[in-house]
Amino acid sequence: MKLKIWPAFFLYMLINEIEAQQLTQWSSFYENGFMQNPALTARWNTWELSTTYKKEWTGFDGGPEVGTIGFQYPFIRRFTRMTMGAYVSYDRVGPLNTINYALTYAYKIRTKWFGNRDDVLSFGLKGGLVNYRFDPTTLRPYDKPEGNNIVLTQQTTITPDIVGGIFYNSVSDFYSFKSHYFMGLALTNIMSSSINSLPNEFINTVPHVFIHGGYRYFPWRAKYYFEPSLFISYTYQRPFNAMASCRFEMLDKFWLNSGGSTNGEVFFQTGVIFDKKSILGSLVKDGLLRMGVKADYSLSSLRRYSGIGYEFYMAYLFSNEPY
Repeated sequence: MKLKIWPAFFLYMLINEIEAQQLTQWSSFYENGFMQNPALTARWNTWELSTTYKKEWTGFDGGPEVGTIGFQYPFIRRFTRMTMGAYVSYDRVGPLNTINYALTYAYKIRTKWFGNRDDVLSFGLKGGLVNYRFDPTTLRPYDKPEGNNIVLTQQTTITPDIVGGIFYNSVSDFYSFKSHYFMGLALTNIMSSSINSLPNEFINTVPHVFIHGGYRYFPWRAKYYFEPSLFISYTYQRPFNAMASCRFEMLDKFWLNSGGSTNGEVFFQTGVIFDKKSILGSLVKDGLLRMGVKADYSLSSLRRYSGIGYEFYMAYLFSNEPY
């Protein structure tokens, strides 16, 4: 007995085999880094309200689609010990829809490691709920032999989500304009979950380890920096995935970022920054408005199915005067 399904679903199943091993990665990792590692919440002691929208496989019905809204808040004094954040994310791949509601918390200490006087070590925790929904009404059978009694029904699962992380910055979290190095580690999907899709078939989540680090280099008296970085996702007994990138940013003006990952994706990202001296100064006032766009393309065997993907990013950074 056979049931031929719309070809996109087979690609969806392939993607979920990949996603079961490696979670979605973002070229804008450090803009929304607290969503992967809660120790990055309000990394630079700035209130921030952000939103993103990402679409993969343009022109392909049912391709991956992700949207987020997030907020980060630091409790600023002479030294910020606590930060908090919150976000909602929506992730759709074919018939699988995921909504994540999360709160993040980070606690910071001064360590003075490696001869650094102003370094910061952050411990982060994220807690939330994830709503998984498998909607078979988006599948279109095109060949259903007589006698096939398979019935697909909608499945919904709500599970808790816990993530723990640490992050080390070699300079104070008020000194983003100084050369420094950074490194972090996070454990995600601590509580695994499972959702029934096709009869006797399940989509499972498994714990992941995220490792990330890089170096931000300011030339002497320059108002720009270069930042090479590396992000690694690892799951026990499965291949790891690494993403390398290099960023150039002119302070309060614009940024450029490009890189690639071991899963065959290459990407380019650019963005502009508006401050009170810009053409949007009357709107931005004492904060900063950052707007960016990313394009990516797969060089793997899936490229014959997937077109260019894109991602939009926008964030408003409030003035961070201590209270």
